Amino acid sequence: MITVFGATGTTGAPLVDTLLEKGADVRAVTSDPSKLQKLRDKGCEAVTADFTDPATLQSACAGAESIYLVTPAHRDMRAWKSNAIKAAQTTGVRHVVMGTGLGASPEARLTLGQWHSENQEELKQTGMDWTFVQPTYFMQNLLWQAETIAKDGVYHDELGGPAAWVDARDIADVAAAALTGSGYEGKALGLTGPEALAGEDIAAVLSEATGRSVTCAPVLADDSKATMIASGMHEEIAAAMVELASIAPRGYLAGIETTVSDVLGRPARRLADFIAENRDAFVA
Repeated sequence: MITVFGATGTTGAPLVDTLLEKGADVRAVTSDPSKLQKLRDKGCEAVTADFTDPATLQSACAGAESIYLVTPAHRDMRAWKSNAIKAAQTTGVRHVVMGTGLGASPEARLTLGQWHSENQEELKQTGMDWTFVQPTYFMQNLLWQAETIAKDGVYHDELGGPAAWVDARDIADVAAAALTGSGYEGKALGLTGPEALAGEDIAAVLSEATGRSVTCAPVLADDSKATMIASGMHEEIAAAMVELASIAPRGYLAGIETTVSDVLGRPARRLADFIAENRDAFVA
């Protein structure tokens, strides 16, 4: 049995699908009871759990040999992951594949890298096998701007520098390989796409895919932070996200990892392909 936390999330949803295609027994975990039937319709077990409730976490982990652990970006995410790690250890889980972030380590200088590192180090001390899945920016995040791009023909660039965007489906496929295969224990898997693109590059790809002119508009850090807070994000997380974006102009998000192709034996998905698949979302 493989337990997947965040089973309706950006990486969890495709991971459930991939694991089921591989013939794995899957227990999908969500915090929203209204999503249980849709998960069950896929052919897996589905349960609810709350990251603040140890009893529900233990129930979700019970009988599982492996778990996939990921949480939303939230000021309490360290405590949430810690609670799930403890539940996994208590119930005899052997292997935890945990989603963190590219560059997370005890030497990380960024807030999010430090937070992820705390849970990574905690997991290492449990005696369970571990694999860290460490992605960069998700291509799926572009869909947050789809309506604006379709309406105004403007891509709002919050990074100000190149980033090697990765498709969440590639993250899920790598996580599935780690959960169902061997040789990934004790490894940190950095995940990026195959190319680093700046805002102007993304606008050009959007223009080509949609057949209309899409321009790139830089976004000031203060404006970006204010927008995230207005959307409901806690100020502490918004500040950490802005801090992460601030290293893009210096090229620190432009590094290319070959992990996707190394693990899966195929190229990582390109942003142009992702945008082409989702073209209708970017067209008014």
